[in-house]
Amino acid sequence: MKRPRILGISGGIASGKSQVTRILESHGAKIIHADRIGHDVLQLPHVQIALTELFGNSILTTHDPANLSPPSIDRKQLAKLVFGNSDQATSRRKQLEALTHPLIRQRIREEIDAAVAESIVDWIVLDIPLLHESSWDKSCDVVWFIDADDSIRLERALQRGWSESEFRLREASQWPVERKRANANLVILNSGSLDSLTSAVEDALKQSSLLPFRL
Repeated sequence: MKRPRILGISGGIASGKSQVTRILESHGAKIIHADRIGHDVLQLPHVQIALTELFGNSILTTHDPANLSPPSIDRKQLAKLVFGNSDQATSRRKQLEALTHPLIRQRIREEIDAAVAESIVDWIVLDIPLLHESSWDKSCDVVWFIDADDSIRLERALQRGWSESEFRLREASQWPVERKRANANLVILNSGSLDSLTSAVEDALKQSSLLPFRL
């Protein structure tokens, strides 16, 4: 049985990594979304209990009596506590990662193993925000860096509803973009339209010999 090869997607915040994975999915790739897995892990009851013991009830959504659903982790409130360069933020982030990263890593590995066992795709794409920081790049056959100017990425982040402070704090908690770029096999520029990005991705598929994709 031929093992699917693994493509990792790297880049700065709001560089367009999700757009690239959607293009790749349209060409038949299996996408593994770490953010989705992370969301699911945060809602596990034992994780919620541990997080509220660490950070308090302020990280929970406000309970609505009209809604039968119990409070859940408010990711924006949690982000305010763990992102940044301060010693306190760094300590909190390490606590969060120690609790959640093993669970996220296990689920990513399970999804990779399932895709390999099914043997229905030739390529698996890892959409993992901390691809390098969590050493998932070492499991990849190829890594692409999605590049865009800082000003463009900031504008995109603002359009998502982030503040510039949130953008800078999250950026500071990751590898510098220069270091990510240097550790990639190929760089894709995403400073223009979706059509130009699609063309760049399709060219990258050919350059990386990532076949058979549907082109």
